Amino acid sequence: GEKVTAGEIVRQKEQYSQFGMGRSFPAKMVLEGLIGSKIAKIEADRLGLTASDKQVDAEIVKQFTPPDGTPFNEDKVKDIANERYGNTQNLREAIRDEISARNLEAYISSGVSVSEQEVLDDFQRKNTKFDLSYVAISTTDLAKKIEPTDAELRDYFEKNKASYYISVPQKKIKYIFVDTNKLGQKISISDADLKAEWDKIPDDKRTAGVMGQEIVLKVAKPEDDATVQQRANDIVQELRKNGPTVSEEDFAKTARGRSENPASAAKGGALAGPVTENANKPDDPYQRLLKMKPGEISEPINYQSRYFILRRGNDVPKTFENAKKELDISLRNRKAYAAAAELAQKIDDVLKQTKDVTKVAQQFASQANMSAAEMVKETAYIKPGDDVPGIGISPQFEAGIEPLNQQGDVGDKTPIPNGFAVPMLVDRKEPRDAEFDEVRSQIVDVVKLEKARGQVEQIAKDIAAGAVNPAGLSAAAKGRGLEAKDQKGFVLGSPLGEGPTAGTNEELENAIYAMKTGDVGKQAFKVGDNWYVVGVTNRTDANMSDFAKQRSSLLEQMLSKKRSDVFNDYMEAIRRKMEADGSIKVYKDVLTKIDGQDQDLVPGGDEDNS
Repeated sequence: GEKVTAGEIVRQKEQYSQFGMGRSFPAKMVLEGLIGSKIAKIEADRLGLTASDKQVDAEIVKQFTPPDGTPFNEDKVKDIANERYGNTQNLREAIRDEISARNLEAYISSGVSVSEQEVLDDFQRKNTKFDLSYVAISTTDLAKKIEPTDAELRDYFEKNKASYYISVPQKKIKYIFVDTNKLGQKISISDADLKAEWDKIPDDKRTAGVMGQEIVLKVAKPEDDATVQQRANDIVQELRKNGPTVSEEDFAKTARGRSENPASAAKGGALAGPVTENANKPDDPYQRLLKMKPGEISEPINYQSRYFILRRGNDVPKTFENAKKELDISLRNRKAYAAAAELAQKIDDVLKQTKDVTKVAQQFASQANMSAAEMVKETAYIKPGDDVPGIGISPQFEAGIEPLNQQGDVGDKTPIPNGFAVPMLVDRKEPRDAEFDEVRSQIVDVVKLEKARGQVEQIAKDIAAGAVNPAGLSAAAKGRGLEAKDQKGFVLGSPLGEGPTAGTNEELENAIYAMKTGDVGKQAFKVGDNWYVVGVTNRTDANMSDFAKQRSSLLEQMLSKKRSDVFNDYMEAIRRKMEADGSIKVYKDVLTKIDGQDQDLVPGGDEDNS
């Protein structure tokens, strides 16, 4: 039977890493793609669809002939083969497998067809726009409005007392706070300073963001995740078949036919505007574009029940005038941080001598541009992992107070949010049973959430039952202490709501599509952690003249997607059958070694993995 060797996985990991800007990919993910390729090869062989040597030769010429008109260079192909595949024969077999897989897909999906009505229905569904009035009821938001009684809190505490045992020492800390923002207000920055900063920025970094394109695949149900991920991997491999960069036109063609975000798919996957850096949203998939090169495409990114495939476009230029505010903030912050660090060190030196927090704060208040009262802070009894007011959960602060064990011990200056702390130990408590009052705030949060989980579905159903039109929806929401919100120009496939909890699913979209202007859904819909009740304030049906113009391309796109879906379902069924009868065997210890970069496993190795 067919085998996937450790060497193949390592080679494929290296290729993925090159295309993914050095990012490491789990061996299991790489293996999944290789198993799919082997299954396609087996099926193609069984059905007599394996590519001939002549077809392979023609495909090599097609793939490696430069688009600028430069003649095909066989020596260059050999160099690429040695670099990416180990040798020319491996390249030829990889291309043979690609062609065979295409032959198999064409054969399996040859009977697929689409009707005019299917295409029309799909166009209308994707291009009808709705102005919505909706109420999103989440357990978290509902919990904020619940006020448990003291008796409920004490009852919960008594039943769960063992969970609140304090197993490590607690410390009460008094500290002097130096606020970088306050110091920054004293710093004078001129236009000349800003211009000097601007001149330090390389030309290629003077951008107001980058343009991008996307292909989005929705994960309708958790059990579909692996299938959707494989579809996404296949799309990436297809796009990268001629190298790591892809033209805007080629990506747009794929986006129009394969992307499941109708708002951007209609525009070839183009994003609405440039993407700029946002440190507050590190998990936002679009932030990945900023680390890519023009024309590069990302690996599939799993985010909020969707897989994103992104292509970076061109930079959007930025002028000095556009950048002045940003430069001022950056320079002021740097200078303020340096000044705060220097001042905090002086405070630390004096406090270690005097042990008098109030007196030291008074001595340095004018230099800090703060009052002594603003500088002196005191914590409750805290332990590692506690959320400290004004500081949060801070490993740096915890490390700063860890050496403090005797009353009056003073630590080194410690970075905390918005500045520096110079800490001194006031008191210490040894491990013990918690008292109700000191864990009350934690218990409040837990009890609120428990009560909210028991109420959220019924509240959503009551609001839906009490609204006869969108205006009534707003009134019904207010009656439960909630607020109806508006979303203009909603199209099916887009997330409904605000922030990271926004979402959608097929059941909700079907209900919205069935509504006319003035309708309100008579049931609530659960999407992720939210419950939604939705009304339509205005419905704008799809423009049929646009359909007439796009009819041919829409037919082609739907046929392509339908064929792809049929082939993916076929391949998934074959794989399930092979797994069930033991035809696929995976050696997990080998995958672990590969991920651990075991030096014995190198490209060309012969250790079998499946």
